[in-house]
Amino acid sequence: NLIGRSHWLTDGEHKESILRKVISDFAPEVYRVGSGFVCYPSTGENSGQLDILITSKLHPTLYKSGELHFVTPECANAIVEVKTKLANGDNLDDAISKLAEQIANIRKTNQSCWAGLFIYDSGNLSEENILDSLQRISGNDPLKAINCVALGENKLIRYWHNGHSTSGLPNAPIWHGYELRNLAHPYFISNLIQHISPGFSEETAEAWFPIIETKEVNRTHYALLGETRVQPFDRPR
Repeated sequence: NLIGRSHWLTDGEHKESILRKVISDFAPEVYRVGSGFVCYPSTGENSGQLDILITSKLHPTLYKSGELHFVTPECANAIVEVKTKLANGDNLDDAISKLAEQIANIRKTNQSCWAGLFIYDSGNLSEENILDSLQRISGNDPLKAINCVALGENKLIRYWHNGHSTSGLPNAPIWHGYELRNLAHPYFISNLIQHISPGFSEETAEAWFPIIETKEVNRTHYALLGETRVQPFDRPR
């Protein structure tokens, strides 16, 4: 049975549904925003169920029922894992490892697919915890790099494929951690919408990313892909 037995929504499923609705409201109408599976017909394997799966309506689905979609990897534009809360240690590592493996498998066929981890409640987690886990689990493999993590309402981690021009660091794959008061969740969604929106202009960006002088003024820590240290940014004097 591909769909499984029907059941009442859990708290986690309710939160997934809310986030899917918000993303769907803002995404270009060419996309389907649902949950589902990425299938690999050549091996007979699949991704396991993805909390949020964004696919283009220009591509066919293998199966579709309501918000549940089954697609092949070239059809996946973005995937998101949704968590109510995570604890540091195995709980965090398991979530990031699962998402890293899912996106790496998709990117073997479709390198442009975006991956994000959306955590509603930060609990006791810090951006350093997230950066450390991202760095360790990705190793030196860019296919495993998760593009964005929202940690509660105030903390955001964002991956830069070739560094950021204002960081003063080498032009290399890197994650930046940010302290964004009450804006981490909106900025996560904005980064996702930007990725799947062709022709996202500078004027459009000003509406979607409202922090004056960009969020880079609020960066706190960084982690380079392939290294083993999380380091703080120098604070402006």
